[in-house]
Amino acid sequence: MTVRVRFAPSPTGHLHIGGVRTALFNFLFARRHGGTFILRLEDTDLERNVPGADQELMDGFRWLGLVWDEGPDIGGPYGPYRCTERLDVYRAALEDLIQLGYAYPCFCTPEMLEVEREEALREGRMPRYSGRCRALSDAEREQRMRAGVPYNWRFSVPTGIEIEIEDLVHGPVRFLSNDLGDFVIWKSNGLPTYNFQVVVDDHHMRITHVIRGEEHLSNTPRQWLIYRALDWPVPQFAHLPQVLDAQRKKLSKRDPHVRPVAWYREQGYVPQAIVNFLALLGWSPKDDQELLTMEELCDRFDLADVGRSGAVFDPVKLAWMAGQYLRQVPVHTLAEWVRPHLERAGMRLPDGVPGDWLERVVALYHEQMVCAADFPALARGFFVPDIEWSEEARAVLADPAAQAVVRSYLDLLDEGPWTPEASRERFRRVQEQLGVRGRALFMPVRAAATGETHGPDLQQTLSLLPPSWVKARLTKALALAGVTASSSVALNTEEGV
Repeated sequence: MTVRVRFAPSPTGHLHIGGVRTALFNFLFARRHGGTFILRLEDTDLERNVPGADQELMDGFRWLGLVWDEGPDIGGPYGPYRCTERLDVYRAALEDLIQLGYAYPCFCTPEMLEVEREEALREGRMPRYSGRCRALSDAEREQRMRAGVPYNWRFSVPTGIEIEIEDLVHGPVRFLSNDLGDFVIWKSNGLPTYNFQVVVDDHHMRITHVIRGEEHLSNTPRQWLIYRALDWPVPQFAHLPQVLDAQRKKLSKRDPHVRPVAWYREQGYVPQAIVNFLALLGWSPKDDQELLTMEELCDRFDLADVGRSGAVFDPVKLAWMAGQYLRQVPVHTLAEWVRPHLERAGMRLPDGVPGDWLERVVALYHEQMVCAADFPALARGFFVPDIEWSEEARAVLADPAAQAVVRSYLDLLDEGPWTPEASRERFRRVQEQLGVRGRALFMPVRAAATGETHGPDLQQTLSLLPPSWVKARLTKALALAGVTASSSVALNTEEGV
């Protein structure tokens, strides 16, 4: 059997992580078995469709590397791949159900249905349609249709049937048809409902495996009944575990730790990091390896290794994994990635810096970054002449011994070239002059020049800052401490060394 799977999103908003995880598992399953991955746009919810959302969906999948074999943009042998372009196919299937006696018109108003629902709840029963219109005679139906009474088409659910689904994740799952109630398959607005439309599409597109979130498990018996009524083969089902938040509740699209795929792209994440992270939400390879290329995921993915319990979306792990992948990006490439983020932050390169200056600054923060958008905040001091001194930096500079180190280094700034090697030589001479070393030697200058007590390589940092900025910052740092650059600072050698 040739594997054919599909991902069928609705273009009603942004492409979110949960949907991408489902699409990814379909993609990996298809590639593992040499099958076909189909993208289908279920755009029949006309009121909720968002202009441009379909293009955002496709752009997001391409960025992630989830390339489809058939779809709305490239076509295929079983198109069209937009549901609004397939209405004739749905109407033909509806007519078949009517002729077979499995569909009937329902004239119940929303108000009537709400009364039924409230009555069932009061009596402790599961709300479901009573079937009142099922009992109408052909003459009564014809009379109401001629009178222009709006109606939906409902599926006539057979009674007393046990439905068993052999789910590839959950194992055998059983349902009773008596618990379902007759359900709407065609709305009065002339459009099919999801449960009907998806069966028709999956049949005509020769879908062999339906891999989707477990929230759709409750839809499966209704769909199974439609397959059975039309004498169509039923695909194999696999319902994926839910994605949960830190409190192990179903992940919400409004969760502040989860963003649409377009946001991750704009922030400059490595797409493979998102793919790798999502692949491990509910699935894991047998050897527990965590960093996997797309090729490795395709080779190793197996539905048998998908768990039944919910998978927790851990933003800390995502940040760690994103950082691992970002470190593999060449510095010259990452430097290009950060440019638009610098522009958005209103930060420009200092005047007169050499052509490789940005790459060298990016290299200083490469290990700390999770995505390209992290760079402007990390490296702000390289792009603006004025800085603020942290409380920790001010505490360091309050020590007279530290002030002596800063003043001594400042006195040597005009000597030698502006390179890391020349900076090391200045520190060597300060050490000779004052007898200090290690933290007592380097920390004061870092605090004065950057406003922080920790940061990347100090010699590289100083050599990449414009000389005039370093001079001004050291001078101001001394002034903040009540010392002028030219004043004599007494050094208590017992306390300062």
